[in-house]
Amino acid sequence: MPGDRLLMAVDTRGRFEDPYPFWNASVGAPSARLRADLELLPSLAEAGLCDAAKDISMAGALGTALMLLECSQVGARIDLDAIPHPDGVDFERWVSAFPSFGFLLSVREQHVEEVIERFAVRSLTCAAIGSVDASREVVLHQRGDAASLWNFRDAPFIGAPSGGSR
Repeated sequence: MPGDRLLMAVDTRGRFEDPYPFWNASVGAPSARLRADLELLPSLAEAGLCDAAKDISMAGALGTALMLLECSQVGARIDLDAIPHPDGVDFERWVSAFPSFGFLLSVREQHVEEVIERFAVRSLTCAAIGSVDASREVVLHQRGDAASLWNFRDAPFIGAPSGGSR
């Protein structure tokens, strides 16, 4: 929803399953912890703290953001420097990774701190990485520079073009 903050929640505990782009934070983790971590998502929805969410898929954080935003018919400004990632992990590899626990959430400004805190209590990383707007364009920002990642008015990312079919 325009005006929402875009949050990224991820479990940075883990490692890459080389040579694959899969960040594994679940193998070897206690099953009770994993179940409780996953319970966070429905609890956020039930409490009305999240307007929309999507698990980070094989498209990585940015591709997943495009999917979420396109389905919501909105755009966003994403700050690459705000994307949480594990220490010592190559950023480009990380941003295209498929994490075993990773989600993007669209959250109203008044709920941002509470949502971040709910993840922090579980030792999960959650950070605001951007803002949702009505532009139907996704623009990336980093250290004063900006570049358009996708413009849904020009072409769909996952959906059929307006008025057409696949």
